[in-house]
Amino acid sequence: MSDLKNNQRRQFRLAPWQAVLLLSLYIGIVLNGAVFFRRFTDLGTNHASSSFVLAELVLVFAFTVFLISLVDLTGKWLARTLITLLLIISVLASYYMTVFNVVIGYGVVQAVLTTDVDLSKEAVGMGLLIWFAALALLPLFLWWRYVHVARNSPAADTARFKPIAGKLIFIAIFASIAALLAQRMNTSATGQAGVGQDIGQANLVAHSYVPSNWVAGLGMSASSSWDEWRVNADKHSPADQFQYSLNADASDAFVVMVIGESARSGNFGLLGYERPTTPLLATTKNLIAFNGTSCNTSTKLSLQCMFVRPSAVIDHGLQAPEVREDTVFSVFRKLGFTSELFAMQSEVWFYNSLKPNHYKIREVIAADDANRNQPVLDSFLETELNSSVAKHAKGRHIVVLHTKGSHFNYTSRYPREFAKYQPECEGVDGACSKAQLINSYDNSILYTDAFLARIISSLKDKKAILIYTSDHGESIDENRHFHATPKPLAPIEQLQVPLLFWASDAYLTHPARQKAFTQLQTAAKSPPTGVGHANLFDSLLGCLGVSSNNGGIDDKYNLCH
Repeated sequence: MSDLKNNQRRQFRLAPWQAVLLLSLYIGIVLNGAVFFRRFTDLGTNHASSSFVLAELVLVFAFTVFLISLVDLTGKWLARTLITLLLIISVLASYYMTVFNVVIGYGVVQAVLTTDVDLSKEAVGMGLLIWFAALALLPLFLWWRYVHVARNSPAADTARFKPIAGKLIFIAIFASIAALLAQRMNTSATGQAGVGQDIGQANLVAHSYVPSNWVAGLGMSASSSWDEWRVNADKHSPADQFQYSLNADASDAFVVMVIGESARSGNFGLLGYERPTTPLLATTKNLIAFNGTSCNTSTKLSLQCMFVRPSAVIDHGLQAPEVREDTVFSVFRKLGFTSELFAMQSEVWFYNSLKPNHYKIREVIAADDANRNQPVLDSFLETELNSSVAKHAKGRHIVVLHTKGSHFNYTSRYPREFAKYQPECEGVDGACSKAQLINSYDNSILYTDAFLARIISSLKDKKAILIYTSDHGESIDENRHFHATPKPLAPIEQLQVPLLFWASDAYLTHPARQKAFTQLQTAAKSPPTGVGHANLFDSLLGCLGVSSNNGGIDDKYNLCH
């Protein structure tokens, strides 16, 4: 009986080339079904045509065959393991592409690799588990049970060249198809109005479908990590390149930089939103607000570029930007400022790069006796700020607060007393309506309003300035969901962020600072084009009264000039 079963099992085994084609159809076509459906329904708009969509389909299939065939050359067990990972990651990616219409690119891959587990697990729900069970388990079972892999034997060793040569020919055919299609699509796109010529059409396709999107993102991540290490070795500080001086009247000032998370300016009441989501900030004295633009669409990428001079950022399109200079905080150090950082996130690479005198991440703050068994909210940062200011009572001190802000799951970002807009979004599986998502999101902004108002209140009797902006915006069921879409492809709401400036009365007593503040008010009435993260470096220094006699501050970006 066992011999009969083994014979039947051998009869149903697939040859490697058959398995490659079937697996490529499954990963390249089936898992991308929702994307292809949206592309076909968009025919006639966005310069889409049936021939282009069909070409994309063939290109995706050819690339998938090429990729899996290459992996198949690595040997029996390594190939099986790598293809298992390829299938699992592609199934997980397809869930977010299908349910949330996420564009998987470098930013998303970086977010997955660097975002702390606490935030990541909030985007995992029962829907993802069901999706994985339905679309991954059976293909994995079939792959391990029925795909024939030749055993190593003397006979197999002597005949090894023949099957490898056949595989190489097989790979070459599909690689040629993919390359020719990619070249044809880029050439065709060049003549179409409205298509971004900065990015080839084939590159757009690569970021639209599994597995090429996450494979490309992973490759870019590895490449950027190398580039980041290489550039950091040569990165120079503006404080060493330029001369900076601090006016004596500002030598005892406090600077508080609050970094928001996923907060888009379009949902701030004081910036024109129809809902009163910022009632406290709207009535706060000495507060000036801008509709700003972020320098990128994900936390890591924005933290890399938002505090440096704009000229120090070299844009590489879909790839990570190259940052060649140190941040504005290096100038503060050179000017003799002490600094502390407190975070509700765990972007330790960024915190270390600022070289603060002291910093605490969320886990350390939450472990404090006063915070144990409490919901981990941004309010924890208020105690840290007050303690930091008290310890540095003489001023000349900067505090950086990195909040959780409005990161999904939005409902987890605020306590129940801020659940003003109902019904809320309680799940993470895409079952919430757009109205529910916006209600929860607006409630998180309402909590941010109260959080910032309390911080400002604690600084009123100090000579202090506060700047608040978010790392990036957010899409809420608007063609793309969440954030981290590659910047050239990102919906505008992922780049729209609030930029707020506040100064205490004590800070504004000096005529020079009052003049700078008046200029800031004038700029808010008629904002310069592209105001936002690009202005942070020069405005943080300029609004504090720092000057440079050899070009260290660009008046074009200094909103207080």
